[in-house]
Amino acid sequence: MTVLILGWSVSAHAQQTPPLDTPPALKVFLDCTECDSEYQRQNVTFVDYVLDRASADLHVLVTTQDTGGGGTSWVIQFIGLGHFQNQDRTLTFATPQRATQDNRRKEFARVFRIGLAGYAANSSIAPQLDVAWTRPARAVETAGTDPWNFWTFLISANGNLTGEQSSATHSYRVSFSSSRTTESWKINMSANGNADKRVFMIADDRRIESRRDSWTLGGLIVRSVGGKAGTGVVASMARSTVSNIDRSTRVAAGVEYDFFPYSESNRRSLTVQYTVGSNDYEYVEVTIFDKLRETVRTHAFNVSLGLRAPWGSLGSYSNVSQHLNRRDRYRASVSGNTEVNLFKGLSFNMLARYDKINDQISLRKGSASTEEILLRQRQLATDYSYSFAVGVSYRFGSMFNNVVNPRFGGPPGFANVFGQ
Repeated sequence: MTVLILGWSVSAHAQQTPPLDTPPALKVFLDCTECDSEYQRQNVTFVDYVLDRASADLHVLVTTQDTGGGGTSWVIQFIGLGHFQNQDRTLTFATPQRATQDNRRKEFARVFRIGLAGYAANSSIAPQLDVAWTRPARAVETAGTDPWNFWTFLISANGNLTGEQSSATHSYRVSFSSSRTTESWKINMSANGNADKRVFMIADDRRIESRRDSWTLGGLIVRSVGGKAGTGVVASMARSTVSNIDRSTRVAAGVEYDFFPYSESNRRSLTVQYTVGSNDYEYVEVTIFDKLRETVRTHAFNVSLGLRAPWGSLGSYSNVSQHLNRRDRYRASVSGNTEVNLFKGLSFNMLARYDKINDQISLRKGSASTEEILLRQRQLATDYSYSFAVGVSYRFGSMFNNVVNPRFGGPPGFANVFGQ
């Protein structure tokens, strides 16, 4: 395997002087949510990092996707601006499931340097650049002897205990997942369980307990049909005390079509999907329809759009599901999120969701107590639900941000000494 490492030259070289119209040191706008930008500024130092795309010579747009083996697939788009207009390039690489955060950021920096090399060679720092090659220690193993046959597995468990004199909370969560992903097939299986107990001492003689339990088992099998379509079967089993469901079982089949090739899904996708299936319910208590168990056949149609471009990102999702035996029972959902770089330094973001609900067949019969409402121990009747968030940010000041100074920052994830 050939590895290129690009950096500042430490000795004098007799190199060709760049043309007179060559731009100064390359100004780069790094647009990446998965990258350790501080690490890149410290280790890829032959460019200037700017905070505003309009001031950049190069917009580096980075998108990631999960791979079938549990790793990450990276796509780095180098979008030329100004002097480099229409000089766009794309590099891709993958990091394995076992890669640590340090492994990922080092590999990104290596590929990042390679991508910047062609542009930096046409800038004023070209005479200070050099290329190094690291000879492989041994021949790279060829694929084809995978003992796991593309299967990956993940097991996790965690518990939480918090409390004070008048209250205590205990929660436990376990999960398992496995998947096998190839170009032709996608197989996912999962299981998870949650238990939550809360105790409140209202007075010396009054104690309130809240218990919520849930678990789910799920499986999915998808067969690829060309580069834009797929067919699949999904099955699941679940329990939720909040929803009054002792056990629910669902089996459904569906088809999906993407108007863009799936190979471009890291940048754009527009999919339509239709599923039809059967649901069997067994309830903890009698429902408002005097049922302890029932079978319901349903179908659903959804449309989703995802875009990631230099101007920002946009995502939207709409879904309508309906009971086939009672057409008046349905649920319609629409959601969207966007992040837009409006102009120099100003960005806008929004997240919204709305659900029209008319399919709550599992509601417990009888009225809810005050404790059940406040502690969310049971699902309540509603015709709708919604959520909305909006924000703007404006960054101004010095155009460059190459310097890294971690003093008084504290370890990642911890508040600083001023309690901010």
